[in-house]
Amino acid sequence: MRAPPLLLLALALAACVAAEPPDMAVEGGEEGTIVTDYGGGTAPVARYVRRPDGRAVPAGQDAPQGAEAAPAPRDRAGRAIGTGSAFAVSANGLALTNAHVVQGCAQVVDERGRTMRIVAADRRRDLALIDAARPFTSVVRFRPSGGVDLGETVLVFGFPYGQALGTGLNVTNGIVTGLAGPGGDATRFQMNAAVQPGNSGGPAVDDTGLLLGVAVGRLNDIAVLRATGSLPQGVNFAIRAAEVEAFLAEQGVRPARGAGAGGTGARAVSASVGPAVFQILCRG
Repeated sequence: MRAPPLLLLALALAACVAAEPPDMAVEGGEEGTIVTDYGGGTAPVARYVRRPDGRAVPAGQDAPQGAEAAPAPRDRAGRAIGTGSAFAVSANGLALTNAHVVQGCAQVVDERGRTMRIVAADRRRDLALIDAARPFTSVVRFRPSGGVDLGETVLVFGFPYGQALGTGLNVTNGIVTGLAGPGGDATRFQMNAAVQPGNSGGPAVDDTGLLLGVAVGRLNDIAVLRATGSLPQGVNFAIRAAEVEAFLAEQGVRPARGAGAGGTGARAVSASVGPAVFQILCRG
């Protein structure tokens, strides 16, 4: 969504309430859209400003071009300081999540406490490749092409709010509501399938279970309410599958394609995609 001037928010993203929204200031005087990427828990792991020129810097300070995430806080006791979601992209143990989910972690483990290795991370794309050191019986498959269509069905898998809701996988559904992210970012798309803290890194798939993108953030209700006087409804964002493929190609990984759930609808897709999705915990 690109609307002059940009609507500025805090803690996640923004929503337009008029054709010509007013200029708004944010902490530190940054100009751009303030985005929060969640890694679980009650606080955001990363908070940064998306500038009109596409540059991203941590909120409240300057940073080199491309920096999108501030280091996660450390817990001296080595306890979990954040959670996120991940999904398998190869049967031999490689999986994908958001870079902000694993940034600043002394150790990354799955929900059973098994240690995982960070193979590569791209802060600009906000993607990370991890080695789960175990085989997967199911992987999330990619479309023949990485396009996304306005209005098509999308389902998001992940583990919202860490383990506060239990350890079971959660799925939400909706449609693709916009073909760009905050500030007109073409590497992301907008959807109304719910995304909560802890969903970061989970797959967003179509109605046959093929990857559309990776859940990354949402609008912040309080910030939007303060800025506009209204609450946002279903404004969530995902990183496009084309960006995921480009990142994987740089690591020499070729994801599986086609042949999704073998059926359509949330039940069939959940049965197909669910086994490939797991929770990860960041330990300080």
